[in-house]
Amino acid sequence: MSDPYADLASQDEDLQKRIADAIDIRSQDAAQIAIRQAYLTDIKLPPNAAAVELGSGTGYVTRDLIGMAGAETALGVEPSPVMVARANTHFADEPNLSFVVGDARQTGLPDGKFDIVLMHTLLCHVPEPEKAIHEAHRILKPGGILAICDGDYSTATAQIADFDPLDQLVRFMINQNVTNLWIMRQISGLLTENGFALGARKGHGYVAEGQAEYFLTVIDRGADRLVEEGILQPGTGEALKQEARDRVAQDTFFGYMSYVSQIAYKK
Repeated sequence: MSDPYADLASQDEDLQKRIADAIDIRSQDAAQIAIRQAYLTDIKLPPNAAAVELGSGTGYVTRDLIGMAGAETALGVEPSPVMVARANTHFADEPNLSFVVGDARQTGLPDGKFDIVLMHTLLCHVPEPEKAIHEAHRILKPGGILAICDGDYSTATAQIADFDPLDQLVRFMINQNVTNLWIMRQISGLLTENGFALGARKGHGYVAEGQAEYFLTVIDRGADRLVEEGILQPGTGEALKQEARDRVAQDTFFGYMSYVSQIAYKK
């Protein structure tokens, strides 16, 4: 199975809803919020700044462009109609936020309109990511900011000992749901080749905390895909999901992934 996020609008509606559920959980995870704060609150925007997030999911990170980065208005562009409908429901009472269906590689937005473009966990899913970066350059004002944050996905793990079966679920889920595991190791070259000057780069460690709600969605989706592929029997998949929950209940669960943020400026 290829990365479903790469062409999310064409996926089965139930799968889109399931992914939207996982994004809702991740977006409201305290440790994930801290990652966004760590790179968005350092951004300096002009008064009345206009912002856009490409790949806006269910809208929570788009809202951060106002609440954390200080933009006046924020637009989310997202290929999945399911995600856009959910974002519009979540934030119906916030008039400075809006969401539309669109492709990050060809948004149809006007040239030089925005003060900041955000790509949060987008580029890892985009075939030909240079097209999305080129599009961001086109719609930014001169001197405008491109903020990118994505996972360094080869670091994702649930392993607590040698041959830990839960770690195989994480690895399979990443294999099935990420187009480019190495995008944040390649990003500086892509940016400079497309007319950007590099700004601050930061690393962000994410450790699952508390009830590990988001990381359990990773475990569950890995188990379900292994069952769908006929690699695991259904009962085995359910037993591994329960093992993860037992570890959470016993405070022995470990889930980790590193993220990298990169700020850039349109020359």
